[in-house]
Amino acid sequence: MKIVTAGTGMAAAEFVEQLRLEGFAGEIVMVGDEDCPPYSPCVIPFYLAGEPLDTVYWKGKDFYEKYRVTARLGEPVVQVDQVRQIIHTADGTREDYDRLFFATGSHSWYPRPEWLGIKGVFGFKTLSDMMAIDRYLREEQVSEAVVFGGGFIGVDAALALQTRGLRVSLVHRNTRLLSQMTDEEGGRFATLRLAEKTGMDIRLRTTVEDISHSNGQLTAVRLSDGREIATPLLILSVGVTPNSVPLQGDDKGVLSNEQMLADPSIYTAGDVAVTRHAVNGTSGVYANYPNAMRQARVAARHLLHGDGSYDGSINTTVLRKHIDFPVISAGDFSGEAITYQQGDIWRRVYLVDGMINGYLIIGDTRLSGYLYQHYKDRTRVDGTIRKTISSPRHDGQYREMLGFAAA
Repeated sequence: MKIVTAGTGMAAAEFVEQLRLEGFAGEIVMVGDEDCPPYSPCVIPFYLAGEPLDTVYWKGKDFYEKYRVTARLGEPVVQVDQVRQIIHTADGTREDYDRLFFATGSHSWYPRPEWLGIKGVFGFKTLSDMMAIDRYLREEQVSEAVVFGGGFIGVDAALALQTRGLRVSLVHRNTRLLSQMTDEEGGRFATLRLAEKTGMDIRLRTTVEDISHSNGQLTAVRLSDGREIATPLLILSVGVTPNSVPLQGDDKGVLSNEQMLADPSIYTAGDVAVTRHAVNGTSGVYANYPNAMRQARVAARHLLHGDGSYDGSINTTVLRKHIDFPVISAGDFSGEAITYQQGDIWRRVYLVDGMINGYLIIGDTRLSGYLYQHYKDRTRVDGTIRKTISSPRHDGQYREMLGFAAA
């Protein structure tokens, strides 16, 4: 049997590793659009912040050799012929398969793609982006930057660049940063505290409308409020889109079943996979590391043994890089809201029928595992959750388990 992966990212690497560890000895070909070993997107901002490049290769730089893989690198997949079981790459190469693991990830969405042709304008999604930005910072001795987009990726980018020593202006169209992973009040709290702790120039309800350049070099950005910021560096992080066009013909993701099958010979996983939510049953793309790893393992087990099923995704998001001020969220922000706030710590749990429907933790991580487990297990917590989240000692969950009062 010949197995091909469309993509060489985290999900594909986990899938291949599991196949080999389970004893698969057949041919494996991995096809990817970047010319590098599999890396962790979670770690690449640390590289840009100044850590060694080798730290991003979380399964080793020798991955392809270690797991006896034929790597077709720098060759993005542009079409999948499901009838003939052949993939086509951008350079005209064709690769036949018996089983295909389609894990092409996602790409950045750009409001003005032509801006990327200007020196000093970059995306912030791939290792190739990070390496290009790093090279530009060193060659041009850049000391300031503008980041357009204040979601998870944009805040990650701004914090990494600030850690690198740059003065950063963060431009976001919404009323608060991290607007996809917070509710209104929690997002405003997080935005205020991030501004206080970093001193970053944060521009809300604002967009980058145009850019200025001289001889192809970025010189300034013009904002929607009419103001202008002089800068040699602009990071675009407005949104991401699944790379599902080669298989689906559109960018809405690839629907899979509980065995991670998109059709009898194609598995899928990661940022491109449409799966069922483990709690509310809603189908969607739930792009995070834990989901991708579990999806890849289910696919590998099913391919080799014909059993195993995926129990659904959880939409958890965790921001805690480059600053000691984590923001953690999961689920839906609807239902009865129970809130605790003291100093830099802000916690809110949403209850429906006495069970956690969603939660948001800002400023520490001590309740995150407890809330996640009760949220996923559908445990009734309405009798204890107020004391648990409002413990001044921040150890309410442990005291509850031991039978102590949360005093």
